Amino acid sequence: MTLRPISASAAAAVLAVCAAAIAADGGGACEQFARFCAAHFGAEKEPEVYRMFGRDLEVAPRTVWSHVSRTSACFAWETSLPARSCVEYGPTAGYGHRTPTPAGHFCLHLHHLKGLAARTTYHYRLVAVDERGNRVATKDRTFVTGGAAGAIELPGRLDGPPFVLDRPGATYLVTRDIAADGTAIFIAASGVTVDLGGHTITYDGRRDTAGAGACGVRGHKVRGSGLSKVAVVNGTVKRGRGGSTTRKVWQTLYSPIFFSRPSGLEIAGVDVDYDGGQVVAIALIIRGQACDIHHNRFVDRGTALLDRHVGIDVVTMGPGRSKCRHNLIRRTRHRGIHAQAGNEVHGNEIYVDSHATNSYGIMYYAGRGGAAGLAVHHNRVFGSGYHPVGIGSGQGYSDVKVHSNYIQMQGTSPKGRWAGGRGGGDPAGQLHPVNGIRLQAPGRNVEHYDNVIVAKGSGKGCLMRGLWLVPGARSGPGLVLRRNRVKLIAEDALAEGYAVSAGGAGQPEGSATVELTDNTVISNLCHVQFGDNYSHGGRYAFTSNRFVKVGRDGRYRTIRLGWRGWKYGTSGHVFTDTEFGGRAGFDSVSFDGSRAGRYGFSVAWTVGIKTAAGARVSITDSTGAEVFSGRAGLTGRIAARLIQYERTRAGQSPRTPHTITVRAGPGIATRKVTVDRARRIEIGI
Repeated sequence: MTLRPISASAAAAVLAVCAAAIAADGGGACEQFARFCAAHFGAEKEPEVYRMFGRDLEVAPRTVWSHVSRTSACFAWETSLPARSCVEYGPTAGYGHRTPTPAGHFCLHLHHLKGLAARTTYHYRLVAVDERGNRVATKDRTFVTGGAAGAIELPGRLDGPPFVLDRPGATYLVTRDIAADGTAIFIAASGVTVDLGGHTITYDGRRDTAGAGACGVRGHKVRGSGLSKVAVVNGTVKRGRGGSTTRKVWQTLYSPIFFSRPSGLEIAGVDVDYDGGQVVAIALIIRGQACDIHHNRFVDRGTALLDRHVGIDVVTMGPGRSKCRHNLIRRTRHRGIHAQAGNEVHGNEIYVDSHATNSYGIMYYAGRGGAAGLAVHHNRVFGSGYHPVGIGSGQGYSDVKVHSNYIQMQGTSPKGRWAGGRGGGDPAGQLHPVNGIRLQAPGRNVEHYDNVIVAKGSGKGCLMRGLWLVPGARSGPGLVLRRNRVKLIAEDALAEGYAVSAGGAGQPEGSATVELTDNTVISNLCHVQFGDNYSHGGRYAFTSNRFVKVGRDGRYRTIRLGWRGWKYGTSGHVFTDTEFGGRAGFDSVSFDGSRAGRYGFSVAWTVGIKTAAGARVSITDSTGAEVFSGRAGLTGRIAARLIQYERTRAGQSPRTPHTITVRAGPGIATRKVTVDRARRIEIGI
């Protein structure tokens, strides 16, 4: 990622906004957001959590990670359901000590054990209590604190801060809390391990460091190359009240942890706590290869940013075989994890308190150059605020698999958080929806499957999208969404939204750009919106989906086409073998676009035919047009998708009954069939 400078005058204007936001916040943004999350998120607030993860509180054994040091240790793990947790420990199985229990219920847990005796055996167990009071504890286990033989102690005899770690392959052990006016630790050699020893590193403590830059832990390049096989583990990195809110921010970096072009970097068991005007990231990795960022806990306490296009990431990954896994992001003001080609992002828990346009729990974006290869799975993403997206946008990406994620968005009335800065402010009347999954202008072979997406909201101006689909003119093939469960609920009569927003670039001819198969969609407002205030077009194939209406909102429509008088059309979509529940149906349709536009979709059903092996089958519709031709297989079976009717603003245009003609050798047989449901027929010959 390239940081783009802005002019002094532009920076000064925006910094005034940032300063006002920071002053108004008073340090309470995290506390306010924590209360918001407690009110809206959790298994007791949304039954889809129990449906996806089960009702039993369990510790996932394969997620347990630990690091034992000389006088400290840290343990991290995942529970199946949100829970409060601690580690009970002591010299015997009677324990006697326990780590502090964090406020709030989370599925990812990180605990530091401090003040231990060296070379001593300790008993411990991991404990968690869910929202219902159910308690789970692991079996008694032991660990032995080490002597850290050969470790170089910090501060020890090293001058600093900043402490320069330049001995290749060495282990450095922090033995007390460290406070630095600017940067605390420079790593200038490969193979270095920094064991924070359970202590806290506070950096950027003085405002007169403005322009000089300040990081908690910073990795230098060596002879133009990035460092390799460096590890930072077991402690806390925290930003002070120094210079990262000054106008020099674009020429410097104030990240708690910053590496350039690392290879084999590991960051694990670290608590990262920061704020500031435009601290670009918590763990910023540029062009990293084979890095592993895991079992950390992050909290962003800020509210302001200068440029939404650059944005603020908690973790910025570089392209390559890197992983970001089992990290808890308790709050981000803009973006959580910025993934790139070749990454695997899994098992993270992310909470987005959006303060500007295009914020994401997990973002992947390649732009015009394109990128290939990415896996995003088994994450839990929650969000609210100005314009949050759970996972997206897919721009320019190919060969992506997004699966088994839980995403929940809570919409509210717009609060005008984004006051301006580079990238635009908050235009009057502009909608800022909450969005589950965003897929915009992807390449090819992008699959979303087995995800659960929940969007709920209330208040005037609240807009929600479950799936936000905007294929580009060159997108596809292979854009598939299957076996997802999407739920969108307006909690009052003011909120608006649609479970599936189906837009696109232009109106393509021919086959569908996006395929949605075997999904379950639940809503009290709208299941499918073709075209909205953002885009019109695209071509969609819905196959074997289930649409369920809940509630009695008088605004409900199963399908809407067009957007409030806009002239842009959207047509050519096909619904095949659709199942309905709760009085949803194809009779609940609204045409909202201008009459100048072309709007419509078709209703189709699969007809399975059993006949002679190898027989040729042709089918004509009620207009006499041939709509299918094929040959039965060795078992004599063949299936055809046949259109029952086309639906436009003018009404239904029937295409059935259909005439099926079967030819085998000299024999011929015909059958007239009314196609108004999926069915199987047998035609002897």
